[in-house]
Amino acid sequence: IAVGSSTQIALFVVPFSVLAGWAFGKPMDLNFGTLNTSMITLSVIVVLSMVVDGQSNWLQGYLLCSVYAIIAVMYWYLPDTVHV
Repeated sequence: IAVGSSTQIALFVVPFSVLAGWAFGKPMDLNFGTLNTSMITLSVIVVLSMVVDGQSNWLQGYLLCSVYAIIAVMYWYLPDTVHV
């Protein structure tokens, strides 16, 4: 249930944000950058590995907590301005 509802929210919020930015005259696009795209891909792969068999154990819980910590540390040390 949680995976399905988060997918529905993501599929609604992202296009709505682009349209709202267009309506308010703010530049909003779907260019999320390399780090954001790779973190989303990592999250999808980890969640897929959790829900594919329908069972869980302590090791899978540890993997979820570890990936959460890795993502938090990466965003903590992300510089505020990215030079392209």
